[in-house]
Amino acid sequence: MAEINDIGINDISVPKVRTWLNAPPSIPDVPPVTLEIGVPVIDLPAFDPLDFDPEIQPPKVTPGKPKPPKPPSTPEVKLPKTQPEAPKPVEVEEAKPLIQQVVEAIPTIPQATTVAASSVIGVSAALATPFLLKLIKPVVKKVMVKIQKALGRQVKVESSWQRRKLQRARRK
Repeated sequence: MAEINDIGINDISVPKVRTWLNAPPSIPDVPPVTLEIGVPVIDLPAFDPLDFDPEIQPPKVTPGKPKPPKPPSTPEVKLPKTQPEAPKPVEVEEAKPLIQQVVEAIPTIPQATTVAASSVIGVSAALATPFLLKLIKPVVKKVMVKIQKALGRQVKVESSWQRRKLQRARRK
């Protein structure tokens, strides 16, 4: 049989712990105030501190006897007698051919003319707005001048530049 070799175990050593490196923060036992100037004064009228004396026991409170509640009265309700109605027969609509569905979806002539007329009026009004403004604005201006003259107010005289601008606008 083979021989068992010796197992060498090193000496066990505990290293020294340097406590001065890992010292916990210390809380001072005394306040850092070195001068006692006085005691703060709180002047509250009729202030009596609470007395926390554990020797005094509060009196025991006995709960009252609960009274049983009265049962609520239920009113009599008479339901009308109704006969169940027979279910109405369901009307099944036959499938229409595609051509007939298309013909039914096409609007009538009065509907088409109404829509076309309203769209023509809308488009023409949008296109004519700048021209109408150029025509109406000078007329309104003249009417306002005449009204102001009739009321006796002094009418602002236009400058020559404004008159020239108005004449050029009329030529276009």
